[in-house]
Amino acid sequence: MNNLNDIFGNQKNKLRNKPLFWYKKNGNWVSISWNETDRQINILSEFLKKIDISKGDKVSLISKNSPFWCISDLAIMKIGAVTVPAYTTSNENELLYLLNHSESKLALLDEEAYVKIKKIKKRLIFTNKFILLENFTRAEKSGFFNYHENILNKNIKKNKKTTINYKVDKNDTACIIYTSGTSANPKGVMLSHNSIKSNIEDAKLYLDDIKIINHKFLSILPLSHAYERTGGFLLPIYIGGEIYFSNNRDQLLNDLQYVNPTLIVAVPRLYDVLLKKILHSIKSKNKFIKYLFEKNLMLGNKKYINEKLNINEKILDIIIGLTIRKKIKKIFGKNLMAFVSGGAALKQNAAIFFFSMGIKILQGYGQTENSPIISITPYNNIKLDKVGKPLNSTEIKLSKDKEILVRGKSLMQGYWKDKKSTHKTIVNGWLHTGDLGLIDDENYLKILGRKNEMIVNSGGENIAPTPIEDLLLSYNEIDQIMIYGHNKPYLVALVHPSEETGQNMTSIQKIFDEANKNLSSTKKIRKFYLIKEPFSIESLELTPTLKIKRRVVEKNYHKELQALYK
Repeated sequence: MNNLNDIFGNQKNKLRNKPLFWYKKNGNWVSISWNETDRQINILSEFLKKIDISKGDKVSLISKNSPFWCISDLAIMKIGAVTVPAYTTSNENELLYLLNHSESKLALLDEEAYVKIKKIKKRLIFTNKFILLENFTRAEKSGFFNYHENILNKNIKKNKKTTINYKVDKNDTACIIYTSGTSANPKGVMLSHNSIKSNIEDAKLYLDDIKIINHKFLSILPLSHAYERTGGFLLPIYIGGEIYFSNNRDQLLNDLQYVNPTLIVAVPRLYDVLLKKILHSIKSKNKFIKYLFEKNLMLGNKKYINEKLNINEKILDIIIGLTIRKKIKKIFGKNLMAFVSGGAALKQNAAIFFFSMGIKILQGYGQTENSPIISITPYNNIKLDKVGKPLNSTEIKLSKDKEILVRGKSLMQGYWKDKKSTHKTIVNGWLHTGDLGLIDDENYLKILGRKNEMIVNSGGENIAPTPIEDLLLSYNEIDQIMIYGHNKPYLVALVHPSEETGQNMTSIQKIFDEANKNLSSTKKIRKFYLIKEPFSIESLELTPTLKIKRRVVEKNYHKELQALYK
């Protein structure tokens, strides 16, 4: 297999008329087979050539998750063009930057993206052709083609078949993925077919311990994120799995019941939300259920540290397994083998909770610059405070200041049109991740935080804010938090309380008082300010992957933060 399309072709030849993609149409689940997917890839790739898209040309893909996102991606790569994914949540200025900087000649859009692109169309330098992936009618003469009407259906009427083979080398660029930076303009990470293929092949080895023949994946994260594109799309194709697309968060629990996925790939934020919903529902239960729930967490902790259960605890464990544990596991479908968590650090309380429920969470670590997976937790040897072991063809080591350095087959080709940043990030073949970490004697990796987010207080001490924020986020009363204190005598925090708590200063103060007991004097939070509106993507305070843009938040709340030092 020379490129990513060969991976698809290899499985297509085996699975043919079996379903590959599932999506909702008029409220009902509809499937698309491997053969039908192949047919649509061929039709679209031929159309791309017809409108003068050639090998090496950049093509932006701005759409919510769907089979047609995946088909478009494979069709673009089939002719040797380069996919440039973008988030539908991006605003007009962000899309303008991405399209112009990437030099995209064509953009494939859903309706939400079309509305934004229409406003900036005259300011686009290179992009003059558009394909609409959803069924809403626009005129061809304006440069907009409808995927279903103008491309797919015309070929169906002609009963036209095409199996054109395009020469795509393993070292050709497959995609440019723009990192959602927390400060400056995003950088375009160039990934080759081979770097992604190597990443997928290595990741697959970690799934071999999960004795499932037919994997089902429920796609939740945006496919424009490198983590989901690799873990939730290309990896399932490599192992011949089925992919279901859930685009309505309100229907997520219903979708889980219907799909019965074997694996769910998501970011820690989803697991936090699920945990808080479960904890909230437990509040309304009777005293006996609450007692069992608390005992389950205690037993989970003992099992995790390999402490033996006494006879009474073993009996209680059986009772809990037949009651609340069974009921909670059923929420996620009857076939779930594991959650896969990546994109950020999983909070310890969430990890312990799901472990106590008998649900495995395989934590991973990655960066877009490494296609993106760097490490994964083995299915049969989980360490809840670690993010796993490096992939087979990936090496990791720590610099003198504990920065995680990475090298291997999955490394990026560089940043698009930014040699200076490339040379700064990759030094002597090692990717400087900007993350701080520790490596234990079994080669498991632990993440300590971002190097550039370290707070240096007025006393010159280095403080990592993330572990403190994670501790406070374990309390249900706190929805969002950002700690501040660079060049200051003590730490303060901006807090968005949960909906149930509201602007209740007393409740939040009690949490800080309790949390501070477990923190050293320099890490204690002395004061806080309750914000009325949550950090959001729309306010530019969060990246599309829901990471806080600290510099933006500090600027937006400069007055309030400084007042906490008076």
